[in-house]
Amino acid sequence: MTSKTIILYRGPSLINGKPIVALAQSTSINGKTGDMLQTFILSDEGFDPLKASRNGADESICGACPHRGTPNDNDKGQATGRTCYVTLAHAPLGKYKKLKRGGYGEAIATRQEIVAFGAGRGVRLGTYGDPCAVPNSIWESLTSRAAFQTAYTHGAINPWPQGIMTSADNATQAQTAWDKGERTFRVVSDVAQLIKGKEILCPASEEAGRKAQCNSCKLCGGASVKGKSIAIVAHGTSKRKARELVG
Repeated sequence: MTSKTIILYRGPSLINGKPIVALAQSTSINGKTGDMLQTFILSDEGFDPLKASRNGADESICGACPHRGTPNDNDKGQATGRTCYVTLAHAPLGKYKKLKRGGYGEAIATRQEIVAFGAGRGVRLGTYGDPCAVPNSIWESLTSRAAFQTAYTHGAINPWPQGIMTSADNATQAQTAWDKGERTFRVVSDVAQLIKGKEILCPASEEAGRKAQCNSCKLCGGASVKGKSIAIVAHGTSKRKARELVG
């Protein structure tokens, strides 16, 4: 299947009002998720994802996520101490460059086009970027006829969608979310940190034996899925720093 990308949204971020753009890619070869529709939320201020990370412009798409790191004055690389698992120099940078070349055209997809694009697909909200930066109506359209969705946010979405996981960075945050009827996705430094009876290891993780990909697991669908919350041991190129961050 040939992959296609459309522009879902272009306008102010709901986090800080700065310009952003949201893209949807129809297919994926991501080894963890399997073939799912992927979405990318990018700063639209004229900075590529790496520079936006360095100068702090990624606040418009990542909000107060602690994995952003600290802005710096460097000419290369990313924010200091960044622990996010997303490798900016891969898909986000490629998407940004093609967007700026006009590779996705200029037209923003209509609601009907967005609904059709997500129909029958497993949809991953926020492959890069926090879904709370984009109007909820966009996600409602994209997932209205989808087979299922996975989604995570550090922010607040009003009204709160049933199909989104709360990103928690410690046990206290997780408990607060559970008290509100939300399910959480939490990064831990060790399997021993899982809260018994409340969390299970991500089935796609190395520690869980990579028993399933996201497109077959489908557990990260927020309160729309009946099940325990999900935890994953810090992984990726910054796993050491991430483990320090989450304790």
